[in-house]
Amino acid sequence: MYAKKEVIALAMLKKLSLASWIIIGLLAGVIVGGVAPEFAKSLKPLGDVFIRMIKMIVVPLIFSSLVMGIAGTGDFKKLGRLGGKAILWFEFATSLALIVGLFAVNVMEPGVGVALTQNGASEVVNKAASAHGIDHIEMLVNIVPTNIVDAMGRGDMLQIIFFSCLFAIAAASTGKDGRQIIDLSKDLAHIMFKVTHYIMYVSPIGIFGAIAYTVGEFGLGMLLPLLKLVLCLYLALILFLVIVISIASFLTKTNLFPLLKVLKEPLVLAFSTAASEAALPIAMEKLERAGLPKHIVSFVLPLGYTFNLDGSTLYSALAVVFISQVYGIPFPLELQLLMLVTLMLSTKGIAAVPGASLIVIAGTAAAFGLPVEGIAIILGVDRILDMARTFCNVTGNCVAAAVVARWENEISADDLAKRMKEPFSEEELEGAFEMK
Repeated sequence: MYAKKEVIALAMLKKLSLASWIIIGLLAGVIVGGVAPEFAKSLKPLGDVFIRMIKMIVVPLIFSSLVMGIAGTGDFKKLGRLGGKAILWFEFATSLALIVGLFAVNVMEPGVGVALTQNGASEVVNKAASAHGIDHIEMLVNIVPTNIVDAMGRGDMLQIIFFSCLFAIAAASTGKDGRQIIDLSKDLAHIMFKVTHYIMYVSPIGIFGAIAYTVGEFGLGMLLPLLKLVLCLYLALILFLVIVISIASFLTKTNLFPLLKVLKEPLVLAFSTAASEAALPIAMEKLERAGLPKHIVSFVLPLGYTFNLDGSTLYSALAVVFISQVYGIPFPLELQLLMLVTLMLSTKGIAAVPGASLIVIAGTAAAFGLPVEGIAIILGVDRILDMARTFCNVTGNCVAAAVVARWENEISADDLAKRMKEPFSEEELEGAFEMK
């Protein structure tokens, strides 16, 4: 009798998808962190090792995918057109994110009634306050790497993309001599996706360790004083995603909401780890399974990680107004609109700068006469906020890839709708790697 129950239970466990195991790991981490915080803190290496494993494969995967995809066409004009359309969508999406953020923070007023506590974060605040603003001219110059090996070591996506595109075009233009390099890139991409699968097998353990440490270190009680801020950001991000996916669906003549189901594993991964890099490899694979061309996915997603951080952009607008509400400083609508224009520029490329969100918020707050010290109030729940921001960032970039693919007529509306319901099989995915 017991043996039969054990067999049934084992069979049920085997049927669970990877996304289900990831959610189980997340919930288990919350429970362990709340019940045994000291033990949970010791689990931090589990999460750290998993994140390092993911980051380990990102650079070779991006490089090989870009070379393989771009060299298949060798069309520099097409590459420029792809970049132009991607940037156009990025600008629209981030502007919409700023508007939604302002709307949410003005309606919910999460800063009203919050106690002025510093949370022991004076060092972080001072660092943000003393940091120089982001120099956009310097950022543009820095797109060109002086040492590609160094750029790969630092994981600088823009520099890697720039070099990979030039390398791919050169490889394609050399004809038969460059064919070996293109074939090598295709083989490397195959291998890196296989490595991704191996790493994903241990993702529930890594997420369990990361979440357990977070809850054990900060405690569930950290949410209570700023619960309204957390709810405001989460609701604002949900509203933004509904609007942006609806607009994208209208423009592409395809219902893109099923894309969320296709992307459930990378999205849960992004939310659990609060690290966009963790979701990048598996998100690329899922989009390709949904029928999006490899060269568009491998170009738009890495570019979006620098220029299309919708969640982080929305949060920047919300946080500045939140600070004004906490201190009771009048911040009329005309000033908020001026702040919106400022953030449209200052939030571009912030992923390339460590701690850039704090720098942007601090710089914007100071520019409008708001106390920079207000950042310290937010830091207590920043991890919880960051999880939602990362989820939104990844979703926004995946939607952008679908929009650009449709604008380029690389996939029909009917095919995209069908693929989102019935993704590529393993055999079809292998065929998608073949160079035409």
